[in-house]
Amino acid sequence: MSPGAEPTRPFWLAELPGQDVGAGEPLPARAEVVIVGGGIAGTSVAYWLGRLGVPALVLERRGLSGGATGRNGGHIRPGTTERFSEARKRYGDEIARAVFEFSHRCADAVRAFVAEHRVECELRVHGSVSLASSEAELGPVHESAEALTALGKPVELWDAATCAERTGSTRFRGGLLLRTAGQLWPARLVLAIAREAQARGATVRTRVAVRAVERAGRGFLVRTDRGDVTAAQVVHATNAWASALLPPLRELIQPIRGQVIVTAPAPPLWPFGLSTNDGYEYWMQRPDGRIVLGGLRWHTPTREEGTDDDTAIEPVVSAALRAFLPAHFPALAGVGVEHEWTGIMGFTPDRNPLVGPVPGSPGEHVVAGFNGHGMSMAFLCAQALAEMIAGRAPEHFVPEAFLPARFLAA
Repeated sequence: MSPGAEPTRPFWLAELPGQDVGAGEPLPARAEVVIVGGGIAGTSVAYWLGRLGVPALVLERRGLSGGATGRNGGHIRPGTTERFSEARKRYGDEIARAVFEFSHRCADAVRAFVAEHRVECELRVHGSVSLASSEAELGPVHESAEALTALGKPVELWDAATCAERTGSTRFRGGLLLRTAGQLWPARLVLAIAREAQARGATVRTRVAVRAVERAGRGFLVRTDRGDVTAAQVVHATNAWASALLPPLRELIQPIRGQVIVTAPAPPLWPFGLSTNDGYEYWMQRPDGRIVLGGLRWHTPTREEGTDDDTAIEPVVSAALRAFLPAHFPALAGVGVEHEWTGIMGFTPDRNPLVGPVPGSPGEHVVAGFNGHGMSMAFLCAQALAEMIAGRAPEHFVPEAFLPARFLAA
């Protein structure tokens, strides 16, 4: 990131109270588990550990949800991180199905948490449609539809006429509606998870920069800009920035910068979320009429790959985002843009997250690399990791697909 520069300010965090927790309070000298990162992954690990009777200390260099979680497009779309047809080709039917099912269990768990704790995060499940912009893109859409239908999943295949009727645009040749997908206000969910974690014994400190994690006997010394903390175990939950404290992850989690805009309120258009088939554009309309649109990074030569600076706006992507909606939807001609920001995603080589113990470093764990799908993966990944830390077998997990040992040798 740019030295000394402030990160761009997303709509989700603007004027949202409760982001800073314990920012001016001293750090404890010792913690059973130190969790580095206060997004959905880190706060969820603390929550699940609390339910298991294990107290944790969460350290976040910004405010809660200040990283990728508070900068995304507001979608919770369960499934594989790629088109299901592509996921099957990448790692086979068995793992693709297992990841798909895990993600749906995770989305169900998020909905249950929101209902149980009456979280006001605008969660709604009206589905999400993946749209084909050309005849060439129809093949993968149909392949995914066939595979998901065979699994008994609630999908709906659209032709061009249905796309035009349901979206208000004639630019799409077909689409696949996944009814289990939804939208929400991500930062509000994270703040609620953090509150429930604290109610179960967790300690949260924001505005604390962790400088290093060092081995100290059988445990660790966590060095911060506000003092050192000794810990029996450490969790790296900083997604794209995890390699800053855990160098072996440098080749395994690639930072990729995404960019998002929010428009002024517009007339009601879609109750469901939308994305292009390749996933590079994704948008939805909020309850207040504002439209949240992200993507278009492919307009830059690098596709924003390898970039971890969320303090800047990429002007080429900005122009593409502002042109996309009026070009595809005549009803949005002249709609103004009220907010714009960038956020850093973490991508892994096989498009699955890294969740579990770090090989060769007892007591050190990672939950990161969500490939732009943390909202539908992280909550139960955190549960699985918390159960590992507590010495229990995970209730919901896909070890072959997610464990860091698939890449890292002991």
